[in-house]
Amino acid sequence: MKKYIGAAVLLFFFLLFVPILACLGEGFAPKSNQSDSSKTQNINADDTFDLLDESTGEIITVSARDYLLGAVASEMPPSFHSEALKAQAAASYTYAYRRRAQQEATPDESLKGADFSVNTAEKEGYFPQDQAKEQWGNQFDASWARIEDAVDEVLGKLIVYQGEPVLAVYHAMSGGTTETAQVYWGNDVPYLQSTDSPGDALAPQYETASTFTTDEMKQKLTSSFSDLTLGEDPSTWFGQPELSAAGTVTSMPVGDQTVSGRDLRTALGLRSANFSLSLADNVFTVTVHGYGHGVGLSQYGADYMARQGSKWQDIIRHYYQNVEITTAPGYSDTLSDTTSG
Repeated sequence: MKKYIGAAVLLFFFLLFVPILACLGEGFAPKSNQSDSSKTQNINADDTFDLLDESTGEIITVSARDYLLGAVASEMPPSFHSEALKAQAAASYTYAYRRRAQQEATPDESLKGADFSVNTAEKEGYFPQDQAKEQWGNQFDASWARIEDAVDEVLGKLIVYQGEPVLAVYHAMSGGTTETAQVYWGNDVPYLQSTDSPGDALAPQYETASTFTTDEMKQKLTSSFSDLTLGEDPSTWFGQPELSAAGTVTSMPVGDQTVSGRDLRTALGLRSANFSLSLADNVFTVTVHGYGHGVGLSQYGADYMARQGSKWQDIIRHYYQNVEITTAPGYSDTLSDTTSG
């Protein structure tokens, strides 16, 4: 009798707990599946970009998500704050979206049917995952995961001005104040105006110096500017520069000519057009602030703002004035933000 009672008790507990354990198993599994799928649920399979790889001459077709992963990997260190990475992703997507639309409207035959060009060998514009894995080594998994998180957060987000995607240009760091499109390119763009970027002065290599002997300087100048005449005295080669409010050299007398700061930057291989010159002991020293054209979003400035608590939307509105953030067709509007800034 005791044997039957014991068996009955065991059967009771078996029937009681097995369904509970089964329910627990069912309860936990869907959470994991939902979490894995939530990152990719906002993908628009029809949103692709055709990239002309200048290093191979081949055209690469990639999804918008894969493009952004490679674009952010090529443009911004993955160690930057996540909000800065998101701002970069939104700017990169907007830039590519605009380029694709322009190419569709007015094809550039040199692109061979692509939307725009990149150079994977030089890590310019797009850095494929396999190349990143090879270069980053044991840092790859963590670094790529950070970029994925940022891209998935803003995938499909467009920066627009008066309903049109903006020219979302960016640069490494300004001289402390970003430059206007009018000053650097000669075209006034309402949303590409000067704004303060205090974090840039804290960036590594914010200030750099290049030196040239007088012979080296003469060679660079005469090879870059045709029919240029320089005097015998090197101290007379450069006149007083014209500067923008942001500190960019807009023009400078050189010998018997006046040249633009952009052209002088190119001639001397400088990191930016925000520079000053000095001469001592027959050696010119050129002190440079910032890196890049200085227009639009400053990448180091974005990282600084993010570390001070700014969200990616705040960063975008700071560097692109009076814009809105909206959602491209085919994407979920759950993250839509159309507030003017």
